[in-house]
Amino acid sequence: MTTAKVLVIGATGTVGSQVVKEFDRNKEGITIRLATSRAKAAEKWRIEGREAVVLDLNRPETFAKALEDVDRVFLLTGYTSDMLFQSKKLVDAAVDAGVGHIVHLGVFTSGRDLMPHFAWHDLIETYIRASGVAWTHLHPNVIADTSLKTDPPISETGFFTAFTKDLPQGWVCAADIAAVAAAVLREGPEKHGGADYWLSTEVLTGTEVADILTSASGKEIRCEVIDPSNFEDQVAGITDAGQRAYMESALITMKLTAAGQMTAQTTVVRDDVLTVLGRPGTKMAEWARLNLI
Repeated sequence: MTTAKVLVIGATGTVGSQVVKEFDRNKEGITIRLATSRAKAAEKWRIEGREAVVLDLNRPETFAKALEDVDRVFLLTGYTSDMLFQSKKLVDAAVDAGVGHIVHLGVFTSGRDLMPHFAWHDLIETYIRASGVAWTHLHPNVIADTSLKTDPPISETGFFTAFTKDLPQGWVCAADIAAVAAAVLREGPEKHGGADYWLSTEVLTGTEVADILTSASGKEIRCEVIDPSNFEDQVAGITDAGQRAYMESALITMKLTAAGQMTAQTTVVRDDVLTVLGRPGTKMAEWARLNLI
């Protein structure tokens, strides 16, 4: 039986590391190549018996070797405006390498959003569609793991922060995103090519999330609401232009959400975890039980 080689970009990140775990559980029909910008991480994986390459999204000269003999790519980029350059050059290199399927991790976009980084994802996905490579786009809403996993953990601090007043927000967990991504990469473009999958499992306010976390942990956890304008000076002081542009966009997102102007992201439940995996997405109560106890 022939196998497809899958390149996992961002394999050390919140979602990418979970994708690796999914493949450790089931890599039927595929072989995995892990990509990282850090040579030491790649060497550690090789010692563990994994196939690993150094791929630095800011250095397109690293792309060709990383993509050699690759059939499918899991593409995610960093939190910087450089994602536009990174993604275009990666897609170009994938075309040159004969890659057959790109699975892109984007955002829960309406296609008409006012935040720059949402528009950047829209542009990236348009470019992927025009590339001639089969594609699948994943659109997660707010990821519980990035918002609620803190150091020290909220079970110790007793609070988490929200920047959008006590308004509803759509949620999904990293493990579900990864499970969908892994299934799509395993099953390939014949089944998932040309599909947009939307991942917004449930809509909850900060107070509702706090109540769920309190019940799961057995400790009182509160939602501390912070006005987004408090971060304007901090964002303005970021010296890296790409990072500053991204964080300025994140600040716009916070302000629009607090003003009730993010209807698509704050009212919509669309659970394509069920579509892809045949089981519903993980609700906040289950996520809390798995991550806080």
